[in-house]
Amino acid sequence: ARWLTDALGCQRIYPKQAEMAEAVRDSEQVSVAACNSSGKDFLAARIALWWVACWRQQGEPAMVVITAPTYRQIERVIWQELRHAHLNAKIALGGTLYEQPLLKWNEQTFIVGFSTDKPYQLQGFHSSHLLVIVSEAHGVAQSHMDALWRLNPNRILLTGNPISESGEFYDSHHAKAHLWRTIAITAWDTPNVIEGREVIPGLVTREDIERGKRNWGEDSPLYRI
Repeated sequence: ARWLTDALGCQRIYPKQAEMAEAVRDSEQVSVAACNSSGKDFLAARIALWWVACWRQQGEPAMVVITAPTYRQIERVIWQELRHAHLNAKIALGGTLYEQPLLKWNEQTFIVGFSTDKPYQLQGFHSSHLLVIVSEAHGVAQSHMDALWRLNPNRILLTGNPISESGEFYDSHHAKAHLWRTIAITAWDTPNVIEGREVIPGLVTREDIERGKRNWGEDSPLYRI
């Protein structure tokens, strides 16, 4: 979390985001069930940059594979966050940032993003330091998760909403929770809701929660875990 502030200039990382970042640092398997607009993709993109920078500093190759159920989620959300963080970093991160979701230093060190709707793409990425990030993990088919496991990643980070009742993401918080470092982020953990004002633009607000109650009911999983 300190690197995200010092190197990337993140003005405010709130406690649950810091917990998420440090869980990836310390644990092989991390699963984050979070409400809408809690900043999980914001942080996941920056964790990808940290992973590569960490190993490059030690002269080691490293790869990050970022995937989600749809290409839109990759291009419009996570990669947009990664591109912004890379271009506005306080230190020189290096690498070539391409139009497609690819940030490359060399053939052994890169960050790549693609959707799981093309299973053949989930092959061929092998590294002694491989981080796999799965966004919207609640919507990823088990066959695609199996393909990701075959990459034998050193770290895997799942993020998603608690709206599924089966699959790898659901199991990571239930039947297989003992195998994972699990984190739950509710709207009530976020700065805007805690302080009752817009501290960080784009994060969930109390107004969002009230709207959710009206549209989906008091116990909507969009804002509660």
